[in-house]
Amino acid sequence: MNRALKINFAALALAAAAGGLGGCGRAGPLEPPPSAEAAAKQASETEANSGVPQARPKPKPIQAPKQSFFLDPLL
Repeated sequence: MNRALKINFAALALAAAAGGLGGCGRAGPLEPPPSAEAAAKQASETEANSGVPQARPKPKPIQAPKQSFFLDPLL
């Protein structure tokens, strides 16, 4: 084996190890944050009391920053 092939093989092995270890951790779905659990619980209680599902309010639109960005002239 020549030197370039050894380097390529080592890089491939390193990438495979990093990809394999990147999947380590807790198995299962992501857990919602505590505030989301409280909001979901409150929403389910409201729906149970009224019998009619409540409409969600529209979120406020995201406001663009007032300052200019250095790449703005390209747009």
